Amino acid sequence: MLYHLHSILLVIFLSNVILGQNKPIALIGRILLTDHSIQNGTLLIINEHIAAVGDRITIPRESIVVHTKGIILPGLIDLHNHLMYNIFPRWKPNQEFGSRYDWQQKPIYQILIQAPQKALLQAGLECQMQLYAEIKAITQGATSVIGGLRKPCNQGLARNLDDDPTLGQILYNVFPLQMTEKAVYEAKQALSANGTLLIHLAEGSPDDAPSAREFIMLQSRDLLKPGVSIIHGVALQDEHFRLMANASVGFVWSLRSNLELYGYTANIEAALRNHVTVAIAPDWSPTGSDGLLSELNYAATWNTIFQRPLFDDQMLLAMATVNPAKLIHQDQRLGALKEGYLADVLVLRESNNDPFWTATHSTPEDVMLVLINGESIYGDPKMMQNFFDTEQLESLDICGVEKSIHFNSQTSFHQTQKLLKNALRRSSRTLAPLSECGN
Repeated sequence: MLYHLHSILLVIFLSNVILGQNKPIALIGRILLTDHSIQNGTLLIINEHIAAVGDRITIPRESIVVHTKGIILPGLIDLHNHLMYNIFPRWKPNQEFGSRYDWQQKPIYQILIQAPQKALLQAGLECQMQLYAEIKAITQGATSVIGGLRKPCNQGLARNLDDDPTLGQILYNVFPLQMTEKAVYEAKQALSANGTLLIHLAEGSPDDAPSAREFIMLQSRDLLKPGVSIIHGVALQDEHFRLMANASVGFVWSLRSNLELYGYTANIEAALRNHVTVAIAPDWSPTGSDGLLSELNYAATWNTIFQRPLFDDQMLLAMATVNPAKLIHQDQRLGALKEGYLADVLVLRESNNDPFWTATHSTPEDVMLVLINGESIYGDPKMMQNFFDTEQLESLDICGVEKSIHFNSQTSFHQTQKLLKNALRRSSRTLAPLSECGN
């Protein structure tokens, strides 16, 4: 059976060569699967897909072979973000709020974030804002993101989940209770066709009654059904998570942003106890984490405050890989390193004998390589030079560590950075760094 598979792969490879497509890529290192790892394994990528995974893989002669000496895992999947705000540095409110409606009305929020963001959009810099945010996400190990602008500002770097027709309908709604009847009908049509709907709901402190009441309002619109996932849910109680589990409704958890804005986070213990599928995501840079690696670190540390931790590192990593893939009905294509899956891959520097610990405690400096759709996008300079000449790469500084990024277009990161810095100065604001070093 193994030799038969290798024969098929060879035929595919030769066909691709004839068609002038990309060379196969063989990544060698410690391969992290959903429940175990392969110590000295090979991940073979042919064009956009994973062709083979294991420790006895026949590598086509023309392949680009990379001995990573690192941990190879699926690219992280971010199901909750607001990319157009990630150019702003951290906002540190001097108070905690009852709900999102409270801080959105504060003059300080309007001055520091809302007004400058509007000014940049009016200046026609939306594509530069999107590009910067996508790069920021990639430096944090994310290969799939959500919450950006639709084309033509999708720069083709990260996989934009809500703007990728090959993945079906993935709807992302910030204010679901303001949806028109037409929008609700269209959402239900999408759900009936195996689409998904990610909605912000019950975002406030646990004792904020109006926030909790939003759940009942969602039920009344008949939107508590499979394919729906609730984002935030800080005000939800145990009975809400039971109803979610019964309706096969998922949950997206944004720990740091919840704590910084409301002083509390969602009842994740109730979500796990009721077997709700949980994904983790950073929300946005102003009050959340810079990206998914930082959010995983934050959650791993938060987990240690409990006498009996709520989850282990394997479960936590699943919240950034296989679980979000399940929530958007893409778990046969994304979220794991399996034959036939899309080749969205992250390589991390090994820092602990437990690869799951490494994955949930790595920093952006530890990112060695990121591939999206089988194309190397970002990583350590020496790693990226396996794929490109030095002049094809652009240098980035991540907390004093040099990294390289490759664009398929004439876009320049440093030109984008300069444009945004100059525009923000006119609003007396500064551009957020790609990574908050040491935070």
